[in-house]
This record gives sequence, structure tokens and C-alpha cells, in this order.
Amino acid sequence: MTERDVKDLDLKDKLTTAHEVIEHRLAALWNAIDTIDTKTNIILGFASTILVILAGFYSLGTKTWPALSIVLFGISLAAYITLLILSIFSYRIRDWSYRPDANALIEHSQDRKYNKADIEGWVATECMSACYANLGMLKTKSRLTNWVLYAFAVETVTLTSGLAYGLFIG
Repeated sequence: MTERDVKDLDLKDKLTTAHEVIEHRLAALWNAIDTIDTKTNIILGFASTILVILAGFYSLGTKTWPALSIVLFGISLAAYITLLILSIFSYRIRDWSYRPDANALIEHSQDRKYNKADIEGWVATECMSACYANLGMLKTKSRLTNWVLYAFAVETVTLTSGLAYGLFIG
């Protein structure tokens, strides 16, 4: 085995390790995106269900509701609308980076001046660039989902408080 063979093996090991790390990071990134979307879906489902059920209680009563109950119901509706808008903004984040570009990869693979190690290194760099490009959008998506959760809390607390006040106190 020559010194060049040893260097090629060493480079191949480094590229394999880099590829494994990058593959793991990309898998974690896609998993985080799916998790955030799932959380938003669950919150939206609960918020819609609670609004319908408790609004039904408001409409069933034959008595006149106190002004505070009406105000709290209005706040809960505003919180629900805010929740819907934030959910839509969270779902609209879809312009993810999927590098390397398939056409560029084919070009690099067919170009004789690039050996396998060069192509693997380029692919690794492109994948890391995709990770970094997607990280900012993932943070925005996560932040929006946190605000969806806050709006859900406001909706639930104001809706149940208004109902309880109207039924038991007012």
C-alpha cells in the first residue's frame, strides 16, 4: 500500500464520517419540522373543539349573560382568530432548501475533472448549507407555534372564565 493509498483511505473515512453526521443532522431537521407541524395541528384541533363546545353552552342558556362574560367570550374569539392566523403563517413556511440540486449533482458526477472524493466533499458541503439555510426557517416556524400555544391558552382561559362567571357568579 502506497502513501497515496493511505491518504485516499484517510480522506474516504473522513468523508464517510462527515456524510453520516450531515445525514443525521438532516434527519433531525426534517423530524423537527414534522414535530412542529404536528403540535400546531393538535393545538388547532383542541382550540376549535373547545370553542365549539363552550360556545354551545353560551347559546343554550335562556338567561341574559353578564357583560363580563360577553367580553371574555369576545376575547376568546379574538384569541382563536389569532391562533388561526399564526397557524396559517406556520404552515406556509415551506420553501425548504433541498441541496444538493439533482441536476448539479449529475453534472458534477459526469465531469471527469472531479473524482469520487471531490464529489462526496461537495455533496457534504451542499447538505450542510441546506441545514444552515433551513435552520432560520425552522426557528421562525417554532416561534410561530409557540405563539399558537399562547393564543390557545388565552382562548381557553377566557372562554371558560366567561362561562363560569356567567353560570355561577353573574
